[in-house]
Amino acid sequence: MKTSPVLHVLLAALLVASSSAANTEKTAAGTLRTSRASQIQQDDVLFPSSTATDSVLGTSEWGAPVVKETGSNHTSAKPTFGKITSKAGECVVASPTEYISEKYLDWVWQNRIGPNAVVVKDKNWSVMVNKNWLMDKLVHNKGSINYCVRWYANRKLDKTTASKLQVILERHFNAWNDWLVGYNCWPFNQLKVKMVGWAAKEASQFGWKDESLGKVYEGTIDQSDGVPQCPDECYRYYDNVNQMWSDTSACQGEPFDVSLSLKEDIPYGFGYDWGQEVSLNNTMEHLHDRNIMFIGHEIGHGFGLPDFYETKEKPAKDFPNSIMMAYSSTTITPSDGWMLRRVLDHVRARYKF
Repeated sequence: MKTSPVLHVLLAALLVASSSAANTEKTAAGTLRTSRASQIQQDDVLFPSSTATDSVLGTSEWGAPVVKETGSNHTSAKPTFGKITSKAGECVVASPTEYISEKYLDWVWQNRIGPNAVVVKDKNWSVMVNKNWLMDKLVHNKGSINYCVRWYANRKLDKTTASKLQVILERHFNAWNDWLVGYNCWPFNQLKVKMVGWAAKEASQFGWKDESLGKVYEGTIDQSDGVPQCPDECYRYYDNVNQMWSDTSACQGEPFDVSLSLKEDIPYGFGYDWGQEVSLNNTMEHLHDRNIMFIGHEIGHGFGLPDFYETKEKPAKDFPNSIMMAYSSTTITPSDGWMLRRVLDHVRARYKF
């Protein structure tokens, strides 16, 4: 598949447990419009354990907590604006006043993802040199994103299960997006996810024959990894070399922006600007949970955020729990939210809102 430079980010291998249609209206600062607030209320009813917290199994070899389960039903931290530093009438820009410090945010930018960070495969990358992040795609598509599901399994996928994937992805995208609502003139109160393609070695692996969930692609295999894929001509991405969006005019279906690969042979996940590759077994185990840690984490990579495992990858040993320090949280924490806001602060000049 044609992609921008690919960087797979491994979640679990480094951890060792010890001792045990988009709303494009601008939002006022600190508010969620009715549509998103209503969805959160519905989720609270659907997932009645919303006030619970992660149970901790033990600690990693670097001293970070390791959660007992990789799925949960409680809510992510409620976004706040901390100390607003922008002038009245300007786009709201702010600094945190609790949970994570501005000093730590600056360290992450300078040492992990900003232009001065030393780029290291699977560790650091420069957010500024890539215009194909999820944020770029969402702005280009006016608050929506299209998915191709790549089915890499011997088992059959039934329609009822397949139909749940869109809801799961949209819920996780909006948990991230809640930290952008009302911040720095971000215009999208609610993000929309649409499934436009389903790829398998054989169409019979899908338990439906119509295209009500999206177009089915059979037998198109990515030669680099042997995984079924949607057609290259349908991949909509920003070409960082030629500085332009890809031409999808030859696509016979709808273009897709990212892929969700479900694989039986991995227990964790990978992610980057091309989408998410996650454990099929883990996803099925937590299919009915509000939060699936690997999906939330890998979406974070798509926004340009790195892993935080080893001590050298963090500003200090007491770096607070976050879904990007996976296994320390199953939900998006203020650390994650403020890091995402800092990405927007720095790439904001790309956009015309």
